[in-house]
Parts: sequence; structure tokens; C-alpha cells
Amino acid sequence: MPETVRIASEGETLLADLYGDLPSRRAAILVHGQQWDASGWRDVAQRFVSRGIPALALNLRGYDGSSGKTNDFAPPAPWSPVADLRAAKARLRDRGVGEIALVGASMGGHAILASSFEADVECIVSLSAPVVAVPDELSLRITGRKLFVCADRDRAAPHVLHTFDLVSRPKTLLVFGGSEHSRAMFAAPYGAEAIDAIVDFVARGV
Repeated sequence: MPETVRIASEGETLLADLYGDLPSRRAAILVHGQQWDASGWRDVAQRFVSRGIPALALNLRGYDGSSGKTNDFAPPAPWSPVADLRAAKARLRDRGVGEIALVGASMGGHAILASSFEADVECIVSLSAPVVAVPDELSLRITGRKLFVCADRDRAAPHVLHTFDLVSRPKTLLVFGGSEHSRAMFAAPYGAEAIDAIVDFVARGV
């Protein structure tokens, strides 16, 4: 069973599930999409742990016991998931984590991309994100090693491909044949391959 971790973020209390043991050289923060919560990462989180990467599946504000409400993504206005991820990163560092990887799907993908602007993560994995067009100047601010994953007939694919073209190296793009979006990719015929690629990318060098 994962450990329940409570994280303070701008006066709100976030709940997260920690899989694996801390301290560690590197840990991953997993961020859900708009229509699900941290429990949707359970199987994937255990795959990270099997490779020596503890995983913190974070519930953003208003999801599965986290207080408050996640506001709409409308740059350049402040967006609550960025603050929530800042708090989660600080909590992991307080518990002895050296490097942080961010993994997010759909809305969570937007969140981890924006969080990487702070230039304090080892790598990011963006699954089916960005979902909508974002200003090019924001894409240029994404930091860390980068892995973008999407299905070629997903409505988000054009935005993912455009952002990938703009971001700095090192970067990797994985495109699968299908229309699945977000965690639906994990149940697709290529799902095992996608999960393996994500876990391998995050664990590289550990």
C-alpha cells in the first residue's frame, strides 16, 4: 500500500500517494488528467518502484481529498497546478530526494511542462499534452530531458508535435498509431510499450 502524504500548497492541503521508499537519488511526481485522479497511476507507479524510482502520485486541488479547486489553464494568469507541483517538489527534497522527474498526462502534462519553467527538474514526460495550442515563448521555457508521447489521431497530437519541434534538446518523441488520449493509452495495444518507454526514460542513468 502506498503512503499517504499531505502537502501544504498556498493554504490548501493536497493528498498524494507515495510508492517506494525515500530518500532516493531520483523520484518521479505523477500528475493526473482532468477526468481522473492520482489513483489512476497505481500500476504505473509500481513499475517505477521496480526500477528504483519512488513515485509520488499527486492529487491536484479538488481531486480525491485534496482541498480547494484547480483553476483553468489560461496563461499568463497564475495556474494552481504549478504551485501544487512546487510544493510537491519541495516536500520530496525535504525527504531526501536528489533529482525529480515530472510525468503528466493531458491536464497533468500541461502542469509538468509549466512546472519545468523553474529549471529544477531532471526530466519531464508529457503524455497527450499540450492539449491546446500554447504560446511558442512558453514552449521555449521547458527544461530538463524531455519525452513527449502521444497517439497520432489524438486531438492533442498537432499541439504535441508543434511543442516538440520548439523545445530544446535533449528531447525524444514517441508517436503511436491510434486515437487514445491520456491514460487510455495504457490500455491500448501499444500500452505496454508506452509504459516501458516512459519508465526507461525516467530511470535512465540511475
